[in-house]
Amino acid sequence: MKIEDFENLILQELQKVTISILNKNKSPLISAKSRAGAEISALLEKEFVIETKSNIYLKGSKASPVGATKNPWDAMTYFCIKEHKELIWIDFKAIKVQSADSNPDIGTPDKIINLIEGGHFYLVYIFVYYKETLTGLDFVPKPGSSDLVKLYFLKDIHHSFRRNPKNQLQVNISKEPEKRTRAEFIDLLFEKIIESHKRQIAISKKILEKIDKDDIKSKLKDKNKKQEQIIKKI
Repeated sequence: MKIEDFENLILQELQKVTISILNKNKSPLISAKSRAGAEISALLEKEFVIETKSNIYLKGSKASPVGATKNPWDAMTYFCIKEHKELIWIDFKAIKVQSADSNPDIGTPDKIINLIEGGHFYLVYIFVYYKETLTGLDFVPKPGSSDLVKLYFLKDIHHSFRRNPKNQLQVNISKEPEKRTRAEFIDLLFEKIIESHKRQIAISKKILEKIDKDDIKSKLKDKNKKQEQIIKKI
């Protein structure tokens, strides 16, 4: 089986399951004013496990443990075909339609490196979109589209993604995925990691040079000494 056909089959099945969940929960009683993303993710995680109990491809699904904010996946499952069993990590992203041009954190590079080192590969982002209503929120299509769900493998992320100083990967939500091989993704990931660290080194060098040149520490100590003398005269 071609790798691309294998990956497409995984995405098709995950898309069908997610759309079914959304159609059964079109207007959940979740406030869109605060922590909606976390509550929507919790709903999707729970419903994903229920929805895949009798799925012919997706087996052994689990939701992230309650309160485990550092868990590397929101849901996990195994894609089973013939005698093969492929671990799939899922990261649900709930996007308010008014914020459909934001740049959210999408996980650390360490997470995917650990996944690959463990003999696996596939982390899938599943984006759902919602709008605020008087009673809570409604799931709606992606802005400018009729699709309720946008999903792709991390390996196919848009090339503009970057690693920020918090060691988080980021990409603009509106950017569309780009098909690439698994090996090409590994090359791109490490290119981004190296670029990020070089930027941090350059920034640190610039700050250190400024501290040395301006002798900021001595200036602050002089300023502090004057303030202390004023206090002592009280």
